[in-house]
Amino acid sequence: MRETYIDIDSEVEMTAAMTERVRARHKRRLPHTSEDVMAFEPDVDFSTAGGHFPRVFLRQDDNDGDSSDGYGDEDLQHLLPDPNVDPNANWFKRTHATLKGDISSILLLLFLYLLQGVPLGLIGAIPLLLSSKHASYSSQAIFSFAYWPFSLKLLWAPIVDSVYSKRLGRRKSWMVPCQYLIGAFMLYLSFKVNDIMGENGGSPNVVFLMLIFLPLNFLAATQDIAVDGWALTMLSKKNVGYASTCNAVGQTAGYFLGNVVFLALESAPFCNEFLRSKDNQQDTGMVDLAARKMV
Repeated sequence: MRETYIDIDSEVEMTAAMTERVRARHKRRLPHTSEDVMAFEPDVDFSTAGGHFPRVFLRQDDNDGDSSDGYGDEDLQHLLPDPNVDPNANWFKRTHATLKGDISSILLLLFLYLLQGVPLGLIGAIPLLLSSKHASYSSQAIFSFAYWPFSLKLLWAPIVDSVYSKRLGRRKSWMVPCQYLIGAFMLYLSFKVNDIMGENGGSPNVVFLMLIFLPLNFLAATQDIAVDGWALTMLSKKNVGYASTCNAVGQTAGYFLGNVVFLALESAPFCNEFLRSKDNQQDTGMVDLAARKMV
């Protein structure tokens, strides 16, 4: 029986030496992946992190901006902390200074994404209204086709990016018509929705309702493509990351208005309990899907 002896100390030393060589090789080039940044996070200078941390890995041994990776000062300038931002100020002041010049653009993006979220919220409220009308699950499954445009918008996104009118601009050529058409669809729906939903004694016409909301969702998805592309050029390079924040916040707020707020105001028990006096109890909510006020 043969016995094999392994020198563990030498194995550990070889592993440590290899690790040092890898780290030394990485230190000689600028990081441009998330893995590179995370690998050297302890080397980040906290005092110059600016309003947001971590922003970029800063090499402590190279200040000339020249590298073998082909990146120059202009390419990396937007990744570096803003010298006009006081790192000792509180979070609010640092953020305000960082967003200086882009606040109006961010507010516009929030508004545009909010407009997209409202019809999405209404579409999400329809299955609940169909359930209150005792619609079958198969009927509700038919209406679910109205959600497909947002899942398939990748198919016509190249067309939205490449086809446009020079007079209106690359993004407004799609955003302006989409907004007008969304308004026209919702205006038409307000006159027909009570008949479609069976408010006059019939059963809900789910197929026709789906055919109305399908192009409505298609227009919202098309506008989303245009606004996403516009956000990349509207915001400065250092603040372009806020585009996704505007998307999430704006669409969530719009969905909340079109879904939660609408369902609450459409519910007679909720309105009678929280919004109406005891002498003004009614069998209907304060609004309906036709947007008619019934206080």
